[in-house]
Amino acid sequence: MSRLKVKILPENINGKKGYDIRILSNTATVQDYLDAVNKAIENNCFYRSRAVSITDCAGCDLCCAERAPLTWVDLCRLREYSGDSSATVQALLDRFGYVVVDGPVVDIMLKRGQDNRCILLDRKTKLCAAYMFRPLVCQTFICCALSRRAELLREAVVNKGEDELVRQWLWEARASKRNPLIHEGYRAKPDLRDWPSTPFAGRVGYQEVFLKDICPEKLWRELIKNEERDRNA
Repeated sequence: MSRLKVKILPENINGKKGYDIRILSNTATVQDYLDAVNKAIENNCFYRSRAVSITDCAGCDLCCAERAPLTWVDLCRLREYSGDSSATVQALLDRFGYVVVDGPVVDIMLKRGQDNRCILLDRKTKLCAAYMFRPLVCQTFICCALSRRAELLREAVVNKGEDELVRQWLWEARASKRNPLIHEGYRAKPDLRDWPSTPFAGRVGYQEVFLKDICPEKLWRELIKNEERDRNA
């Protein structure tokens, strides 16, 4: 049996049942984090701010209308879902993504349809048509209550992952001597030099990305299990 590396702890958050996170190993990966969160959401009746009367997300599509930033690994997984292993970053983003550039600032998110719902949503069943390949933000259940440090961890993973996607998007465009795909631009001036390599570089799966490499030092100290600190909490 593999050793548990990330633990989800139920926690009262402003009077609502939410969750906190404890990392149990220096080798914990983003996939360990996702596995722990997914299991906890399935097994616990956490408060859901967008649908307070439900305890099961299946069939609820309210979060599917939210902005959902994509990470580099998300796009690699969507490439697998597409069945086209040779699909370029630009082609995948044109199919699944929406790229907004304002000056040097880039935001890459899941594409939404005319009804403002994610294009991966099955409108009849209100379930994700690509459930096993859904992006990280979707797997971390946007509307469930979570502790401050759990929220900071989620933000750190998403931000680094999206930064790497932007870097890959710009690098591929430069290598092909073409302008990068932009769906919505305002004085767009994205510059590859503004996007250094991240812990996601060269990775195609979340099991390859270590949480310790992503977390700022202060956040890591808060998340990593400390026996003495926990006894005094």
